[in-house]
Amino acid sequence: MRARVFYVLYLLLMVAVYTVSAESKVIRVVDAAKENGTPQNQYFLSVLRLALDKSRERYGEYWIEPIDLPINQSRQFKELLKHNVDVFWTVSTAARDTQAKPVAIPIAFGSFGIRALAMNVADSGKLNVHLSLAELQKFNVVLGKDWPDVHIFEKAGFTVEKYGDGLSSYRVLANSAGKIFPRGVIELVPELKAFDNKQVTYGEKNLLLYPSMVYFYVRKEDIKLHKRLEYGLTQAFEDGSLAALFYDSTMMVELKKNFNLQGAAIHQIENPLIISKKQLDVITQLQIELLKQLNYSPAR
Repeated sequence: MRARVFYVLYLLLMVAVYTVSAESKVIRVVDAAKENGTPQNQYFLSVLRLALDKSRERYGEYWIEPIDLPINQSRQFKELLKHNVDVFWTVSTAARDTQAKPVAIPIAFGSFGIRALAMNVADSGKLNVHLSLAELQKFNVVLGKDWPDVHIFEKAGFTVEKYGDGLSSYRVLANSAGKIFPRGVIELVPELKAFDNKQVTYGEKNLLLYPSMVYFYVRKEDIKLHKRLEYGLTQAFEDGSLAALFYDSTMMVELKKNFNLQGAAIHQIENPLIISKKQLDVITQLQIELLKQLNYSPAR
């Protein structure tokens, strides 16, 4: 009799598990093997989970399915439109906002627009003193060929050399002087540690600043997922849990260990890819707060 009771309870449990599993929203996201474990990738996946957790009561259970698909920025949109992934994160531009539907809440707090300079060690003496924007423009900028930053830096008067991706840009930097690789402050230190080449270093005396937002993107027709992420992120933004996740993240802890921007020269340039004044106002305030956290005070 007892065995029969346990068997019935087991069947009921399996039915419940199956029901939750069947009703859970499966959300496919790129989680490339070579990026697994990086502080940046961990953070954005944590933000996605936070948004889904905050919206669970309204929208139900979910299951994140990682897709091991190393892709560049432009291909992300193609994979999204082909229904191979359901959501990804990338820097927002007006053009990208027409390709897919952005969840217009900045999840990187403007950090991708605060650019520190990676350089060949041969140039460290020249670049670790305060320079004017005109003096910085004498150095060629190396960037990934499909990055929106290419247009930003060309518009700002820099000569831009375009390569396949970030790793290729670091390799070029290791083998030649007279170039700079502007990276978002949260990206730079982990990338240099992974690249592990003593010919490449970075400076804190000169930084470049422009408005830049990282958003989640979904397919235009995936209205339910868009509404869910928008609702969850709005809750997290308003209750402070999104900011806490960002400022307590491993990448921010590492950043504060390696960057002190007291007395740095910050050169502001325009981002012609953003046309919304509301977006500009929001991201500017977030960047001001982030610079305070990094002890920024203007160079004298």
